[in-house]
Amino acid sequence: MGGQLHLCCGDKVLPPPWVNADARPGPGVDLLVNLHDPWQLPTSAYSWVYCSHAIEHLHPDRLHLALLKLRNSLEPGGRLTLATISLEGIYRNAFERGYPRKAVNAYLYGDAGSADNPLQAHRQVFTEAWLTESLREAGFSAVRPWALSQYPEIAKLNDCAGSSYHVTLYLEGVR
Repeated sequence: MGGQLHLCCGDKVLPPPWVNADARPGPGVDLLVNLHDPWQLPTSAYSWVYCSHAIEHLHPDRLHLALLKLRNSLEPGGRLTLATISLEGIYRNAFERGYPRKAVNAYLYGDAGSADNPLQAHRQVFTEAWLTESLREAGFSAVRPWALSQYPEIAKLNDCAGSSYHVTLYLEGVR
């Protein structure tokens, strides 16, 4: 059985056996990987890849290639678990819950500092149907929603998947 990769971890690292990867070095970061540029992950090396609130930072033209590379990094039967920005969640919060424009814009376009750090800008949002289609086009099967309660080690992170649950889409697929 292969290892477990926590991709785009930032400062929210998972304990071993997880390999924590991010575009920037930092405490607990084991591997430097930048989704915006071509990178080389080993083929069939991981049984599980977890990636939270990162794919929305990719330009839409790069999403398919990134998903293909992630699929290829998984061993057969391996799982990709994603958490990302949900267009439905943004809509609910803007129109049904009355969130202020500044908060809604942060979900749509990224943090206020994204003008100074282009890697933090959001370039796309997803619906469950759109992301399911993208995962299937990249060769994933058994695409389904997941919940934080399924994975206690991820729930303990309190990363964006947990702290922004009200605007998060949770999907996973199998190689």
